[in-house]
Amino acid sequence: MKATNLAAILGTIGLALLAGGTAQAQAWEPWPMLHGNDTGGIIPWSCENEAVARRVAASYCAQYRKYARITGVTRHYGDYISFNCLWSPWVGRYDLPAVPTRASCPAEPRLLTK
Repeated sequence: MKATNLAAILGTIGLALLAGGTAQAQAWEPWPMLHGNDTGGIIPWSCENEAVARRVAASYCAQYRKYARITGVTRHYGDYISFNCLWSPWVGRYDLPAVPTRASCPAEPRLLTK
């Protein structure tokens, strides 16, 4: 009887630890739809994504101990914001010029009604 209770308790503790470990393993990804590798990547464009693209790219490249540089922004839904991960922020300064991004989204246009 005691061995059965002990096995049930240890099994419950093991499942709790296993469930907690999978949640932590998924939490490190900085952006769920970002695709890339150690040389760079792409972020799907939206106004909200563009406003945080520099921080997202920087946190993604930081896991490879590199610096991020935004290299392209196409402002249409379905297109992407591209970035490169560089060893130094001064490498390719003129070959890969940084592209400016918006800091915030513009307000939605209001419809005028009479």
